[in-house]
Amino acid sequence: MNKIFVISCLLTLLLLSASPVFGGGIDNKPNFSAEWVRTLNRNAATDSADVVVYNPAGTTRIGEGFYLNFSGQYAVKDYTNTVGGISYESDIPDLVPGLFALYRKEDWSLFGAFTIPVGGGQVEFERGSATSLGLARGFLAAVNAVVPPPAAYTSVGSHYMEGESYYYGLTAGGSYSLSDMVSVSLGARYAKANIERKGHATIAGSPVLADRTAFLDYKETDSGMCGIVGVNITPGEGVNIGLRYESKTRLNLETEVKQDDLGLLVNGSKRRRDVPALLGAGLSYQLTPRLRAETNLTYYFNKQADWDNVPITSQDETQRGNGYDVGMAFEYECTPRFKWSLGYMYTDTKIEPDNMSIEAPELDAHTVGGGVAWAADERWTLNAGVLRAFYKDETTSTGIKLEKDVWIFALGIQYKFF
Repeated sequence: MNKIFVISCLLTLLLLSASPVFGGGIDNKPNFSAEWVRTLNRNAATDSADVVVYNPAGTTRIGEGFYLNFSGQYAVKDYTNTVGGISYESDIPDLVPGLFALYRKEDWSLFGAFTIPVGGGQVEFERGSATSLGLARGFLAAVNAVVPPPAAYTSVGSHYMEGESYYYGLTAGGSYSLSDMVSVSLGARYAKANIERKGHATIAGSPVLADRTAFLDYKETDSGMCGIVGVNITPGEGVNIGLRYESKTRLNLETEVKQDDLGLLVNGSKRRRDVPALLGAGLSYQLTPRLRAETNLTYYFNKQADWDNVPITSQDETQRGNGYDVGMAFEYECTPRFKWSLGYMYTDTKIEPDNMSIEAPELDAHTVGGGVAWAADERWTLNAGVLRAFYKDETTSTGIKLEKDVWIFALGIQYKFF
């Protein structure tokens, strides 16, 4: 029974497969560009090269030429889990890059992108977390099963955990304009998953034995492909509709054990964890010559993704619904070279608190963002944005309170070569 308890704690740590910088779906992340940060709605946009990942069919609506666009995001985040009146916190910031390339000529375009479609974050709980506390308690019980009084250990000492999750995504594709009204696109994305976790727990208080520390250090990797199709419809002057479907990315994460003092992980073992398919839809409308509005819906097909469940843990990975993001943005052109924007997005992840990652919970959120875009000349365009996500706190049935607080600051630069 004691060993089962320890295994449960370790596998709970194993299930921290994504430490998301910003929540969209349970795994999928939408924060790829500075343009997105300042609007939160890009599914129907046709004004910048970052649309190769938001509205790829709309790339034929951008002026002819070759564009290179780079964005950098600085995420300030605070993740907290509280158990027994003690709060455990991680406040490690993250840097998230995005690179987009677009060549458009006449009725067709070619494009590519480098993004972080899943994860893109790091957590470090220097004082431990609810998970490492459970690991320490399980370790204490397991050792005391073979070390009876008076030599038995009586207390939990220090415990610690850290982790990072980056899925590197490479996208390539093209678009063709069938008419003045309709364009279509076809593309693919290669994703490379890289997840690393470390933790330790110390037990103390034995009158005759030295303190003991158990270490865990492992990583999970795999790669996969997904297909991306898009349609852009311009039914009338000032109106644009963007549609995008991304198929699921099949992944079998393989474990590489670097250190496991309890011998509970299996080197080379695999678990299924697909990146879910999604449907992105957007409607853009030019309200006045200077004011544009856009509304978006991004729907995540979480239930169609194959995820292995670990039966002895409290989380049940199969119990999740199809989540969504919905929002609206306004963009105002002050001058032909300068515009500002405001955006709002609501995220519903469709997952219960008991099945969330304790250290990086997939909480529902209201998000607001804003920023500016400045065309310095005919070739250079600068974007700057900031967002704040207001997450809904949740508490698990075992009394663990889950909280998140995220700010993202973004800068982007685009250059048109010709």
